[in-house]
Amino acid sequence: MEDNEKKTLAALRRQMEEMRAAYEAKIDALESECAEKKAAEIDEKKLREFLKSQEAWLNEYVEVRLFKDNDKYKDDVYVAINGKNCLIRRGVWTRIRRKFALLLDQSEIQDLRTAELMEQEENRFADETLRHNA
Repeated sequence: MEDNEKKTLAALRRQMEEMRAAYEAKIDALESECAEKKAAEIDEKKLREFLKSQEAWLNEYVEVRLFKDNDKYKDDVYVAINGKNCLIRRGVWTRIRRKFALLLDQSEIQDLRTAELMEQEENRFADETLRHNA
């Protein structure tokens, strides 16, 4: 074998090793991408199952009884969420979907916070008035 052929053969071997390394890197990348897709599919499936279970929980029936008096709280309460609605009678136990009961709870919490804020502002105004009049 001549020196020229040995150099060509060595260059060919180097080129083959480089190609092999490049192909192995591509295979590793494809395997990694495939694993990521499978993980994403599993995550998406878990998310769909979770959302389905949450929707079922929100649509379960619960019993509520709204306060009734002969003044401000005497009329029935209309509740609507995303196009779904119900009318709740005051003073009697009524079966409604949990999502409507949660909305009523949130509304009550907001009313309480509003009342607290109004009281704080009234106190602040009274304090400021006393300070300016003194």
